[in-house]
Amino acid sequence: MKLKAVIVLFLLLIAGGKALAVTLDDIQSDVLCTCGCGMILKSCECGTAAKLREEINQMISSGMTKEEIIAELQSTYGKEILANPPKEGVFAGLWYYPVVLISAGLIVLYVILKRRRSEWYADPDEIINEDYEDLELEH
Repeated sequence: MKLKAVIVLFLLLIAGGKALAVTLDDIQSDVLCTCGCGMILKSCECGTAAKLREEINQMISSGMTKEEIIAELQSTYGKEILANPPKEGVFAGLWYYPVVLISAGLIVLYVILKRRRSEWYADPDEIINEDYEDLELEH
């Protein structure tokens, strides 16, 4: 029984160690390339992306965690390097402006449709009678 517990504990330690290891892929998807293309580092193939990957690999080999690497990249290149900008300061607008613009668009659309509907259903009998009177006068 004790042997099984030791084996299970050993397997959990091995599995936990691999889960905590930082890989280049973990960081590449959270960082933009610095060449100005606006692509995520994982999908950019330019020379600048290769240098940035090399820089990240050096940080990984030095034992830095994912959060430490991203903080280091942010201090070097600025917040513009982050693929998901933080919800603070000027970057908060990036999260809220679409909601505000869509809400304003829906309000404008509602007002336009309400005006069109009120003109269309004003009084259809009067419109039809006016058309008949015009036709009778022409003959």
